[in-house]
Amino acid sequence: MSDQLKIKRTNSNDPDFKKLIVQLDNELWNELNEDQAIYDQYNKVPDLNTAIVAYENKKPVAIGCLKNHNDDTVEIKRMYVVKESRGKKYSKIVLKEQEQWATERGFIYAILETSIHFKAARSLYLNAGYTVIENYDQYKDLEESVCMKKELINKIEPSEFKELAGVEYFDFEEDFVEQNMRCIPMIVRFKMDAAGIKLKLSEWSKFKKEERIELALKPCITAEETRLYNNYLSGLIRKYTNNWPTVLSVNQSPEWADLANVPVMLQKKIKKFGWKISKEQWKNLTDLQRFVLIKLCKESHENKNFPKALKEFELIKR
Repeated sequence: MSDQLKIKRTNSNDPDFKKLIVQLDNELWNELNEDQAIYDQYNKVPDLNTAIVAYENKKPVAIGCLKNHNDDTVEIKRMYVVKESRGKKYSKIVLKEQEQWATERGFIYAILETSIHFKAARSLYLNAGYTVIENYDQYKDLEESVCMKKELINKIEPSEFKELAGVEYFDFEEDFVEQNMRCIPMIVRFKMDAAGIKLKLSEWSKFKKEERIELALKPCITAEETRLYNNYLSGLIRKYTNNWPTVLSVNQSPEWADLANVPVMLQKKIKKFGWKISKEQWKNLTDLQRFVLIKLCKESHENKNFPKALKEFELIKR
C-alpha cells in the first residue's frame, strides 16, 4: 500500500464516504447526462456496513463498498477516486482492499457493473482478473452496461487464533462460520459475558486483526481488568459503528463456575447422545471449557459442534 494512502473500513453513513458519493454522482451525471437517471436508482447503498474510505494526507480521496448479492457472491459498488488524486493507482488499492474484506467475510465471487464509456474502469477490472459476463439482474437489458465477475479465494482462511500463543482456542471452533464470516471465538465470548457487553457479528467483522487478537489476549478476571476490558471493547464498538454497545447483565453465579455440580441442562444434553459426565470430569475442565459446554447446550447451536467439543475435551473417546 502507498505510504501516503490510509484505508478505513467503515459504513455508508460515514460523512467522508457520503461526501465523495455526492462528488461521484455529480461526475456521473455530467458524463452520462440523462442516461444516468436509469442507473442512479441502482447505485443507492443505504445502511451498508462494508464501505471503504481512503485518505491521502488525512483527506478523503477514494471510496468503494461491498453489497451482498447472494450467499457466495458480493457486488463491488461505488468505486471512485477524486480527479486530483488519479493516476496514483489508488483505485487498484481500494479494489484490492474490497476483495480482501469480501474474502474475510467468506465470499467466493465478486461481481460488478461499469459502463462502456468508462475505458479506464474496464481496464482496471480486467487487469485485476475480472472477466466480462452476461449482464445480471437490473442490468440485463441495458446495452451500455458491462458486467464482470472474479473468483476470490475459494475458502475461508484459518482463524488468526489457531495456534496463537496465550489464547485458549479449540479446534472445533474452526467450524464456526455464520453469514460467510468467522464467528467470535469462545475466549472472547467468555470475557464479553464477564464485562457485560453483547458484541454482534457485524461489529466483530469491522475490527482489525490486531484488535480481535487483543480482545482474546486481554485479561478480564479482576474488577479492574474487567473495567478496562469493558472500556476497550466499548471503544472499538463506538469507533466502528458510532453506536453505544449493548449492555448485558453480568451473572455473578454462572453455572460454569460451580465445580461441585454438573448443570442439569448439560447432563440432559449429553444423555441424548448416550453419554454421561462425572462430577470429577466436570471439575477438571478449565473455566472456558465449562463455559463452552454450557453455550453449546443452547438450542441456537448445532448438535454437530457439541460432540466435537466433548471429544476435544477428552470427555468421550474419539
